[in-house]
Amino acid sequence: MSEYENKKTRRLFLFMKKVTLFYSAPFVYHIDMIKRMIPFAYSDSIFEIEPSFYEKNRIKIVLSDLDNTLDSYKTSYPSERVKELKRFYSEHGIRLMIVSNNTSKRVQIYAQALGVRAICFMLKPFAFRLKKFLTDESLNRDEVLLVGDQIFTDVMAGNKAGVKTLLVAPLTPFDPPWTSMNRFFEGPTRRKLLRKKIAKNWREMQ
Repeated sequence: MSEYENKKTRRLFLFMKKVTLFYSAPFVYHIDMIKRMIPFAYSDSIFEIEPSFYEKNRIKIVLSDLDNTLDSYKTSYPSERVKELKRFYSEHGIRLMIVSNNTSKRVQIYAQALGVRAICFMLKPFAFRLKKFLTDESLNRDEVLLVGDQIFTDVMAGNKAGVKTLLVAPLTPFDPPWTSMNRFFEGPTRRKLLRKKIAKNWREMQ
């Protein structure tokens, strides 16, 4: 084969490689997006998780969403159930923090009353603020569990940040308008994850 033919063959090979990458990119992106929507575990509520789950999975830090995960979005101060949860975590050497997309004023009032740290305006599902927080605090990501009631915000942000994620059912059917819209779009994904048992129940992970 002549040098000209070799060059022509190489150019054809490179062209075909680019075409393959171009057409496979959406599929690869789609698969990656699906993986980011799958939580480490699922639970009906953060309040039902037993100590064995945290112990087996070496969880030392729980980053919890606030609205409809710990309390209703209309609640300004922590309920007795949340206070009991915080005591439960303290007894088992687990540190609770709140990570919320909400504005700082309400979240900080709630967190101060509970005696925990809060990180507000997290911009979930984007993970850059969460990643920065994990790095700044020198937290071991293998020991961190992010808990939330939404796939398109909490689960995706936690997965992208490299921490374990726990998807819970919303505490109440009441949401602010922007969250209601988000639930409408993520509804089919949530139902599929649970119906096909893609999202594993937390009891299977202890």
